[in-house]
Amino acid sequence: MGDNLMLTQEQCTQAFPDLYSEIVRARDDRKSRLISIKELDNIPARNGYIRAMIYDQQLYVIDKQGSIWSREKATLSAINRAIWSSPEPLPNIEFAFNTDDSVDGLPLWGYARRAKDKAIWLIPDFGFWSWPETKAGSTREVQAKAEWAEEEGLTWENKTTKLLWRGVPKMGPKIRDKLMQVTQDKPWADVKALVWDDKDSLSNDYKTMPQHCEYQYVAQTEGNTYSGRLKYLQSCRSVIISHKLDWIQHYYHLMKSSGPEQNFVEVKRDWSDLEKTMDHFLSHDEEAKRIADSSVKTFRERYLTSAAEMCYWRRLIQEWKQVLDFEPEFFKMVDGKKDWRGIPVESFLLMGEVNYDPR
Repeated sequence: MGDNLMLTQEQCTQAFPDLYSEIVRARDDRKSRLISIKELDNIPARNGYIRAMIYDQQLYVIDKQGSIWSREKATLSAINRAIWSSPEPLPNIEFAFNTDDSVDGLPLWGYARRAKDKAIWLIPDFGFWSWPETKAGSTREVQAKAEWAEEEGLTWENKTTKLLWRGVPKMGPKIRDKLMQVTQDKPWADVKALVWDDKDSLSNDYKTMPQHCEYQYVAQTEGNTYSGRLKYLQSCRSVIISHKLDWIQHYYHLMKSSGPEQNFVEVKRDWSDLEKTMDHFLSHDEEAKRIADSSVKTFRERYLTSAAEMCYWRRLIQEWKQVLDFEPEFFKMVDGKKDWRGIPVESFLLMGEVNYDPR
């Protein structure tokens, strides 16, 4: 079922009953204060901004501002896939999203939020489609490579018994610098900084996402805001060790740091209890393996599958419709004549622009 993109709403609810908490939260926050067209018009068009609509099962791009790598194309592609793979018609809606790591606390779709940012509607981030700039690829690609490695003989027992982390410390120095300090010269740690424009650093220290899966323990760190690596780490049958997170993505409520369904390990934000935590798990191997298995069962095999992502997008579209106080207008008046307000997403994905001259 994880690769079935054509589940009905009823099938989605049955297959992924715990997926939609963030959508329900955002919907309930606006039930008594419906979203107006004026609110959307007043959202600042900052770098990474996209204004779009779904009209008669077609996705249109109305406006854009700037660009952050290939993120807007990735997210629009994901939304478009959710539309054309839907076995049931989706409602006409108009919306805006921003592809920056941090977005304004407005009725805007975004990749992450803090607890105080009640107005933001969380969407799957660009990496579910692909993150080509870092060569991480798509979430499904990393999952498939992790599964293939296990089929080829990668087991818990033959993984490296160390904690792995690679990253750029200046992207969140308070957390990442402290991790570097706490793990320095520790026999249980393989923690190194990366310098993207240094060929020696990349050739000697860079690890692909599948190579992360060759370690029993992998560290998750936030950057300046959230970190896009977590969903990739959750492809591995490894124990994810994370500091307490400030930022929330659309599925973080499924992460359990204790109890029978524990699927990751949480430590303090200053990593002061990391060594004690590692000592515990290195001497309790079966407990560690159980947590790694639970992570795979919850995320790689269920809630981070392509099917779950499509179900999430379609539920988001349906619930967003419930809190709009307007119907999208397909036409606008230009020099006294009707004209389309947006261009089909297919053209935008090829040209990267809304308004352009014939060439």
